[in-house]
Amino acid sequence: MGKHAAQRSHSVLKAPRAGRSSGVGAVVEPSPRLRVHKQNRARAIRRGVLVVVIVIAVIAVGAAAYAYFTMRSIDRTIKAGVGSNGQTVAALTKPVPKQPFTILLMGSDARPKEEAARADTIIVARVDPQTRQVSMLSIPRDTRVEIPGHGISKINAANFYGGAEGGPALMIKTVEGFLGIKVNHYMEVNFLGFQKAVDALGGVWINVDTTIDDPKAAGHSPHLRAQHIDKGYQLLTGEYALTYVRSRAFPDADFTRMRHQQTFFKALAEQSSRIENLPKLPTIAREMAPYTATDMSVNEMLDLVMALKGINGNDLQTATVTGVWKTPYVWTDEKEKARLVAAFNAGRPFDATSTVGTAVEPSTVSVTVRNGAGQEGVASSASSILKSAGFVIGEVGNANQFVYDKTLVVYKDDANKAAADLVASKLPTGSVVASRGMYSFTTDVLVVVGKDWKAALANAGTAQ
Repeated sequence: MGKHAAQRSHSVLKAPRAGRSSGVGAVVEPSPRLRVHKQNRARAIRRGVLVVVIVIAVIAVGAAAYAYFTMRSIDRTIKAGVGSNGQTVAALTKPVPKQPFTILLMGSDARPKEEAARADTIIVARVDPQTRQVSMLSIPRDTRVEIPGHGISKINAANFYGGAEGGPALMIKTVEGFLGIKVNHYMEVNFLGFQKAVDALGGVWINVDTTIDDPKAAGHSPHLRAQHIDKGYQLLTGEYALTYVRSRAFPDADFTRMRHQQTFFKALAEQSSRIENLPKLPTIAREMAPYTATDMSVNEMLDLVMALKGINGNDLQTATVTGVWKTPYVWTDEKEKARLVAAFNAGRPFDATSTVGTAVEPSTVSVTVRNGAGQEGVASSASSILKSAGFVIGEVGNANQFVYDKTLVVYKDDANKAAADLVASKLPTGSVVASRGMYSFTTDVLVVVGKDWKAALANAGTAQ
């Protein structure tokens, strides 16, 4: 090999060019320009990620702030005149946390700039957050009552009278005196708010039992287009739903209307509490706010809806305080009112004693009784009452936990619902609830005796 060739070979081995391997296992260092390029690129990626994170954070904070101030705005709107009214708040009885509470629901047809209007719809609802049951008791608007400070009049007039003691506060006191119950919350909704809420939900499916044609009830519908509703199962938008719940064009006038209102609110409760409709609730609240007056906050109302999500027709009981029409009043059937109020207070089905007795015989119903109160003798006391009534008693023992404030009568499925109603009707207290897989028992019905048992026995005059 020549001298120049040897020098070239030596120089190649000593200084290989960047980017090429000089042999197996050799480490190749990148050029300074490539290192700077990679470092700049890494910094750019980090900056980009940081910018994205900041943008997401700003959007999230902005959305949260918007939601917060929107809720605050809705709260101020719905509480105007009720939640901020000392007389109204003072007339209400503060509810016990996690215990059943009552809401006086009012529907009015107040015109713009009117400060007061006679109540067109009067419903007292009892909500049990533990058993997820709702009872609704309707009162005819022409019911003859004693209105404190104003004498005998139609019950709907109580909301019309003005002054410091008038309006919602006077209506609360009148209803409490008439039914002998305590009212925990008050809510009044103008019919326009009702219509907007139904539209925000996307309408409500109703099985209309009779053809309706009533221009008076369709007063809020453009050109009275919603005055006619055909019989049958259909989706009612806001204006048609308003005709459905307002129409009195029936032989018994208010009584069919109240039945329609109950049917509608039952469907509304079921459909609005479905999982797919829960995202619509803030929009519904915003649409209703200008037409709603209540002492409840938006969060309280949303918590209530969330607690009752998935409610079905069996969990919502409805009834009407009946009476005889003698112009200009409805004279109440006091005996029937007492029966309904007793069922209402106990959280029982209104029709248990009138509908299940002929369909189910006690001797065909087996019952498990468990002590859920941790109080000696309550399970044996309940089983004794049921055994005397003719039921077949299975296991009598303790529940897994002594945490039950209320007595529960539990059924597995719809086939056992009538049996559970019958069992409840024979006990001094007890709310009928579906098991939904939460209770284990082999009999037709399970009774879990709660801490309300001894007081209920004493009130019923059957203390043992």
